[in-house]
Amino acid sequence: MREVVFETDRLALCVPCSEDVTALAGYWGDPETMRYLGVDDDVWTREQVVKRIERGARFCDEYGMTFWTVVEKASGMVIGQGGLVPIAFNGDEVELGYRFGKAHWGKGYATEVAEASAAYGFGELGLDRLVAVSFPGNVASRKVLTKVGFKELGKSGLYYGKMLVLFEMRKG
Repeated sequence: MREVVFETDRLALCVPCSEDVTALAGYWGDPETMRYLGVDDDVWTREQVVKRIERGARFCDEYGMTFWTVVEKASGMVIGQGGLVPIAFNGDEVELGYRFGKAHWGKGYATEVAEASAAYGFGELGLDRLVAVSFPGNVASRKVLTKVGFKELGKSGLYYGKMLVLFEMRKG
């Protein structure tokens, strides 16, 4: 049984669990889906997905945040992940992020998850600041971040060993 952390109108954000492996391994094993997600432009193997799900569940238990599994409520289908984590799972800054299987792109899910995750971070977790990063060429993600209230700070090489565009959102 899935543990729902919070919901939006269309989505349930759930603690990652073994039920998610098949769907997420299918998404993260696709090169087009991973074009703006992989640190080394690599797809993830099923074993890597299992480890990430296990780590995500631990982070949720320990810190009250993770990249939650996103489930479309109407269909019950796992469509991706999104939420909050310490950036690169290391450090004090908290990153807001999302990733969806390409069949679920362009439906407003990223905006919905970003808005709800930011509200959860500022409300439930008492955070004062969130960061997000995007590949410069990922125009759709950059639009989502600015739409939900992130300020674009410019390019930065501080995270994930890549030159990325850094965004910031402050409480209030």
